[in-house]
Amino acid sequence: MDRKPDIAMDTMDTDWFGGPAPCRPRWALCVRGGDLCFRAGADLPPICLETDSGGGFVEGLWEGDVAELFLLNPATGFYVEFNLSPRGSWWCCPFDAPRERTAPGPAPLPGARTESTATGAGWDSAIAVPLASLPAALAFDPGTTRGNITFCLGRPPSYFTAADLGGGAPDFHRPDKWVALKQLLVASC
Repeated sequence: MDRKPDIAMDTMDTDWFGGPAPCRPRWALCVRGGDLCFRAGADLPPICLETDSGGGFVEGLWEGDVAELFLLNPATGFYVEFNLSPRGSWWCCPFDAPRERTAPGPAPLPGARTESTATGAGWDSAIAVPLASLPAALAFDPGTTRGNITFCLGRPPSYFTAADLGGGAPDFHRPDKWVALKQLLVASC
């Protein structure tokens, strides 16, 4: 995967409750070649799980700092959640409905690759997933797929979301509020 440090990344300016975001959560999402590429970062010392040694498939990344990508097939309600840690570890899980995992549950996708840079001042991570590895039930199509990008950062955690999920208690599993993927995609990342 080629790191492009000069790419423009979208920044989230406020947290779930409308407070300021001094940690500058940022992201970029694009389709490049045959891959879906997701880049994320923040300006704060990363909090990582002890099991997060970098680059592996690790469940529970949301217990530390994490960027999340949600992709939805709006015709069926099927969606996939991706988690990306400051160290480049990742996780994904398919869902049939909000918070209802699809059997057999989480599994690595063939060919997924990650990279990361983490320092005491912040982190940047990226994952590239071959489009051919995405679950068939997602029926991935940049013209029809919907999605969202979220972050859980710091302790106690602050929550950030690209789509307006309607307030209340933080809950990212609200696919009815996610946006058209074309609103999240950038030309290059």
